[in-house]
Amino acid sequence: MIDAAIVGLGWWGRTLVESVQGSSDHIRFVAGATRTSSDDTSRFVHTHQMKLSESYQAVLSDPYVKAIVLATPHSMHAPQVMAAARAGKHVFCEKPLALTRADAERSVVACKAAGVMLGIGHERRYEPAIVEVRRLL
Repeated sequence: MIDAAIVGLGWWGRTLVESVQGSSDHIRFVAGATRTSSDDTSRFVHTHQMKLSESYQAVLSDPYVKAIVLATPHSMHAPQVMAAARAGKHVFCEKPLALTRADAERSVVACKAAGVMLGIGHERRYEPAIVEVRRLL
């Protein structure tokens, strides 16, 4: 079981938590962090038996968190991925990985150098047209 933290508790971050929490044998969210905490956020993390961390740095410092799932604004992805790699945390980053090719390459290099896995979310990979393109390739 992978103990993960969700970073970004807006609509999509909450959707990711709700899609796996309590139903996956592979991953569970044990912590969450958001820039805009509210009573609603506190209720959400309590409902899903997660700890609300006060910052991204706190999540990275948490020894119980083994992986980071990023559901944050695109402009934050590259620095957050690189920080997670430096902290020794595996990373799943929603698309896009970065806003420039150079930042994407730096993110990949940082994860390889740290020996952590990097996954990039793209919900369309199972659509029939994409499956057919992959078959043709």
